[in-house]
Amino acid sequence: MQTDVVSVPVIAESSIPGRAARSSDEVTLTARCKASGFRLIYLGRKSNAVKVRFEPEDLIQEDGDYFTISANQLYRYVNDIFGPGTSVESFLFDKLSFRFIRELNKKVPVRVVSTLTFRPQYMQNGDFKVQPDSVLVYGPSDLLANTDAVHTKAIVRSDIKGNLHGEIALEVPDRLRLSENTVSWALDVNRYVELETELPVYARNVPAGADFSIYPSRVKAVFRCVFPIISDPTGIVSCYVDYREFAGSLTGRCIIHCDVLPQGVISCTLQPEIAECVERL
Repeated sequence: MQTDVVSVPVIAESSIPGRAARSSDEVTLTARCKASGFRLIYLGRKSNAVKVRFEPEDLIQEDGDYFTISANQLYRYVNDIFGPGTSVESFLFDKLSFRFIRELNKKVPVRVVSTLTFRPQYMQNGDFKVQPDSVLVYGPSDLLANTDAVHTKAIVRSDIKGNLHGEIALEVPDRLRLSENTVSWALDVNRYVELETELPVYARNVPAGADFSIYPSRVKAVFRCVFPIISDPTGIVSCYVDYREFAGSLTGRCIIHCDVLPQGVISCTLQPEIAECVERL
């Protein structure tokens, strides 16, 4: 192993929010390195810039478009800069500065695309949790104006009987760049049992003295409850029609609502879902 002073041109790449993905300039990095004689000769003759991807938290904005990285942080990137088999005894500077220009960008939500089939008596509980749930999109202003969301590649699972999680790539729109290429996702899955009962339909917010009738007066309710059952909703939940919705209706047809479901109840389906309402004057 030999020691010599080596200079290497470097182009920085990173994911600084609102900035270009690559520095607009190349910077010469000089260090005292230890490596084989052949390796030092190769580095000494190298003229093409090395592209090094830096973590955005290692780059500190100092002046306008310029971001710096300290010599101490650069030790983490020695293999990326000089290649394997080279160690750095010291850098001959305190810090390096790279210019990352601003780029037009827009923050949009990530939408999950999925095809899921569940084992009998299993169902998803809630929506997909995605991290990050939004990304920056970079590109021409006309394309950004027409971009309202970014979609994942399809998540396909079958015979599901437990919670799911993973990582999925994003679909990158043509001529655009994303701040993230992948997202992490998770989906809660519950085993459930169904409870069926018949419930009366009540009227709420009816003015005093009004003669207000609801047809039908009873509905079939099917509850899906987490297994094992925490609480039986059949004696707790009420169904109702809100008179204020009837007052604003042109047809007298109103949605039958269900109270807030107690803990452990995933969903409630009513049959029928619509009631015919009449007020006799």
